[in-house]
Amino acid sequence: MKVVYLYSNLPSYRGDFFCELSKSLELDNNSLIVLHGIYEGGKVVKQVEGDVNYEKYSFPVNKRKFVLPMEIMEGCFNRFKEINPDALVISYQSANVSMLRIVLYCLIKGIPYATWRCGYNGYDNHSSFFSKIREKMIKFVEKHAKYNIAYGSYYKGILEKKGISPSNIIIAQNTINIEKIIEENRDYGVKVFDENIIRILFVGAIVKKKYIETSILAVKKLIETGYKVSFDIVGGGEPLDDLKKLVEKENLGDYVQFAGPQYGENLKYYWRNSHVFLAAGIGGLAINEAMAYGLPIISTNADGTICDLIDGNGFFMDKFGDVELQYECLERFIKTTKEEKMQMSQCSLEIIKTKASQKNMVEKHKFVCDCLRNKN
Repeated sequence: MKVVYLYSNLPSYRGDFFCELSKSLELDNNSLIVLHGIYEGGKVVKQVEGDVNYEKYSFPVNKRKFVLPMEIMEGCFNRFKEINPDALVISYQSANVSMLRIVLYCLIKGIPYATWRCGYNGYDNHSSFFSKIREKMIKFVEKHAKYNIAYGSYYKGILEKKGISPSNIIIAQNTINIEKIIEENRDYGVKVFDENIIRILFVGAIVKKKYIETSILAVKKLIETGYKVSFDIVGGGEPLDDLKKLVEKENLGDYVQFAGPQYGENLKYYWRNSHVFLAAGIGGLAINEAMAYGLPIISTNADGTICDLIDGNGFFMDKFGDVELQYECLERFIKTTKEEKMQMSQCSLEIIKTKASQKNMVEKHKFVCDCLRNKN
């Protein structure tokens, strides 16, 4: 059996997952093939590089303007037809014409497929004509899928409201290789909070909808209140210059540091030397990584994935980019005792190990692939 995974791009954090899934599929004489796009420009996301244990093909993504702004993965559809797979798992994006074309081809040819999505709608005006058309396209693809793989319970609830049977929804969580991180970090383990200063951390691609400027203003309010804090911002992206100007304007240069994109040992330094992770907007997997390093979490539901991961290990925020709410949560964290902070750290490690391990994610995807084979 040949299973194709269709993805808009292949970020490096997916590398370990696809390698482990390929190994699992091979045990039953199944093969994994990954088709993915290549974007130029945009946010800073490192792609999978080097040798892998599965077939993968990349396609340039070209933006076109039809009735709606659309994207085409040049050559992807023809490659899919050549492969003639037995099943498809698609991380569907409504703006990508190639993906819709492949879904329609599967329906015509009787190739069973599953979707794999977080359920987050990133469009600003959800009532606009374009947004409504996109939602109808997404619903069509989800309705005709044999299974829908949800990142978490948030998306599962959305699918059920659309009338999709719970028996056709699989929660696989969305994660990275947290087992590897925990193993590499075993000599550090639970955080120790002996310092007078609280070190706040953000890591990720910097885009507007992460509302980092509001986090900076919340940190400013903490400083004005008299709390000893610092804020490290690790990542790159277009809004970075404006954020630096904001820090300069607010005279926060001694408290807010911009590290730029960091990888490897340089990035580990920030994970290991911070006390709490703050996420004011969209995102997701950086929070999994933070938890694997034992960091307490203050976060929104991000891209619809985090509500399952905050339970005694920090504070959940029900609004994006709310300065006052971030300030209140950070103040609550600062005021907790050292023992309570260490308990939050331990809780982060336990939750991520039990709810969002890579092993769990591979097993759930393997289950769906096996079910698709039986549907064929």
